[in-house]
This record gives sequence, C-alpha cells and structure tokens, in this order.
Amino acid sequence: MNSQNGEAYIIPESSILKTLNKNDSIIYYQCHVEEATQQVSTVSGQTFTSKPQKYSITEKYIIAKDSNGYRARYFISSMIVLPNRKFSGLKIREKPYWNFKKEKEKILTEKDLRILVSLENKGRETTEYDFVISKYTTNQLIIKKKNNFKQLVIDGNYILSKLLFTQF
Repeated sequence: MNSQNGEAYIIPESSILKTLNKNDSIIYYQCHVEEATQQVSTVSGQTFTSKPQKYSITEKYIIAKDSNGYRARYFISSMIVLPNRKFSGLKIREKPYWNFKKEKEKILTEKDLRILVSLENKGRETTEYDFVISKYTTNQLIIKKKNNFKQLVIDGNYILSKLLFTQF
C-alpha cells in the first residue's frame, strides 16, 4: 500500500472515515452559496443569461474504500433551490427530483484524505439557526454513513469540489 492512493495516511480514531471497512462507503453532502450567472439554452437554439446573483449549490460525494484504497465519486444537483432550502442532516432523505448527476471520479491521495479529516475537524456542529440555507449562510457539510450523521458548518470558503477535483 502506498501514499499515492491514501493508504499510508493513518486516519484518526475521531474521524467517521475511520469506520469505513473494505467495500463500504460514506456520503458527504455539501451545500454552499456561490455568485454566478445562470445560462439557459433552448431547443430552438436561443440562449439566455441572467445577471450575476447568489445561488445555493448542493454537491454530493461518495467516498468508498476498496482493496486499492479510497475512491471519491462527485455529483452535483441541477437544482439551485432544493434540496438545499432546508439542509437538516437529521431529516435528509435524498429524493430523485434532486437530480444528482455524476461529474467526476478519482482515487484519493494522502493529501485528499487529510483534507477530508481537516474539514471534519474544522466544522462546528449546527444549531437550529443554521438549518435554513440562504444566500447569507456559510457552507455546510453533512457526513452520512447509514444512520450516523454529522452536520457541520464550515467557516471559510472550503469547498470539497475545489479542494479535491481542481488541479492547483
């Protein structure tokens, strides 16, 4: 086992990642707000672009452990209002209309695993005031393994898709 696939890194006992066994997975949902323009293309060939505004974005990551190490699959929802209007981890049940689309997949390196553990440690537990996500809310992360949830508010601009799937 080598550090290229993340196996050399010893995951701390306090991390939910430590509970992963071979052929097991954890789902991470991250909801955050981004300023963006929305572009709509019609079948007839017309394209419309909105003025810049704030949108809530919901992303999903499935972190799985196999005999080669850890793998991440990245999905994004085409919905900009739901599912992230009420992002309560205790009630979250993924629905088909969230329309998650798989974007990317990669084998996680030691650095990637350190990022996941760091975010888990950096996040603070949510309060009832954090449950409604609006254009003013900081980003949130739900880590879910079956019925075991952690819902965390992540201060700062730490977005997993940028940290794990963007080359620096």
